[in-house]
Amino acid sequence: MNHPDSNRIHGSTFPGRRRRAVWLAAAIGALVTAAAGAALPLKTIEECLESGTDLVRLPGVAGGSLAASQCSGCPSVRLRFDARTRYFIGKEPVSYARLREAAAKGDLRLDVFYDPKTRNLTRLRLVAAGNDK
Repeated sequence: MNHPDSNRIHGSTFPGRRRRAVWLAAAIGALVTAAAGAALPLKTIEECLESGTDLVRLPGVAGGSLAASQCSGCPSVRLRFDARTRYFIGKEPVSYARLREAAAKGDLRLDVFYDPKTRNLTRLRLVAAGNDK
C-alpha cells in the first residue's frame, strides 16, 4: 500500500523533475534571447511625402517624372513613374486619369510614396474628402 509521503524524497517532491524544469526554462530563455538578437536589421523599402495637390504638378499621363515637396518652402524631390506605380483615392485603387481628375478639383492632401534607392514612384494616394486614413 502506498503511503501519502512515499513519493517524497528528502522533503522534496520529485527533485529530478524540478531540476529538469529549471534547465528547460533556462534553455528556452536562452533560445528566445538568441533569436531576438539574430533578427534581421530593418531597412527602408518605401518613403512617403505627405504633400498636397498644390505642391505636386501631375503630368498629363503617367510617365516620365514629377517633382514633389512637403511644403511651399521645402526642397522638392524628383521622382519617376514606372509600370508598377499604383494610384488610389482613399483606399480605392483607381486609374491615373481618375486620380488626376480628382486632384484637379482643389487643394487636397496627396501622399507620394517612392523607393528611396531608385526614386521610382510606388504609389500616389489622394486622400478622399472626409477620409484621413
